[in-house]
Amino acid sequence: MKKRRNSKARVSEFLETPLAMASPPDDSPNLAFFTKTSSTNLASSSIDDLKRHIDRSHSEILMDFDASHSRLHKRFKSQTQACEQVMDEAEKDYKKVYQRIVESKEAMKGSYEEFMAEAQASASRACKTSITELSQSFEKALDALRVRFGISH
Repeated sequence: MKKRRNSKARVSEFLETPLAMASPPDDSPNLAFFTKTSSTNLASSSIDDLKRHIDRSHSEILMDFDASHSRLHKRFKSQTQACEQVMDEAEKDYKKVYQRIVESKEAMKGSYEEFMAEAQASASRACKTSITELSQSFEKALDALRVRFGISH
């Protein structure tokens, strides 16, 4: 029974160690070839898996980049449209304000011209009537003083 336990322990020990780490018995050269071939196949398989993973990652990165680019393009387009709309509204407001300023300026100019015409007419009337009235009044006052003090002309 001791032998059974020892052989079972050996088999389980052999099964637990990886093939690349297992040391073949000296009398079996085929096992060394099998181990080398398995390692080569395992490495080749790992390299193929790594290549597939890189290709998949590269594809995912490109898809993410395209999606991000598309989102940025849409955002840029919508913001450009919003800016153009704001510029159009600002231009309309500017035109309205400018038109109001022009109208106010014209109204003030007309009002000023009217005021100046009235002022000149009033001054002209004042000069014509007031000066003659004042002159006549002044002459009467002088005549009254002359008569009072007996001064002749």
